[in-house]
Amino acid sequence: MKAWLKIIARAMLGEYSAYYVLSRGQDDGAAARPPQAQHYRVALVDQAAIRRCPDALMREQAAYAGDGALAYACLCGERIVGLCFYWHGARYATRNFWPLKNAEAKLVQIICSPDMRGKKVAATLIAASCADVMRRGFQRAYARVWHSNAPSLRAFAGAGWTRRALLIEVHPFGRKRPLRFRFAGRMLARPAPEL
Repeated sequence: MKAWLKIIARAMLGEYSAYYVLSRGQDDGAAARPPQAQHYRVALVDQAAIRRCPDALMREQAAYAGDGALAYACLCGERIVGLCFYWHGARYATRNFWPLKNAEAKLVQIICSPDMRGKKVAATLIAASCADVMRRGFQRAYARVWHSNAPSLRAFAGAGWTRRALLIEVHPFGRKRPLRFRFAGRMLARPAPEL
């Protein structure tokens, strides 16, 4: 019965996407860094440094860096074990999934080396990079996370980010332009769990 309901829903609603929009701002106070953060260093990096990285997965992320982007690496010793990228201004206008005001940025990509997953690399990278973004004069940063991506949602919550909205897009009956629904409210703003 459940399988049939899924088939019917897919036929009626078409392809869908469901993302949580999370944010962190200057007025949210300092985020606690996970205890494991003492083993890592987070630093701004440029496109050339990413391209020189011996890890192919990290090198593949180089296109996210460049003009209108802030690129951060999480380093364990000298090894890049994670990267994240914030876009702003004209660079972000090419995506424009969530409208940004002046002095706002969006974290558009975060990735960790597979062997480092579960070791608080993402939470450390998100917390430290966002703090630096705020020191650079940005007032708020946003991110979007697939609704069921529990590890990413935990990493953002551990870095002090809060859920601001749930955005759902559907393409009913093959419609090319999606219908977009935005849900916001207290049920989405969950406090960060204890680390």
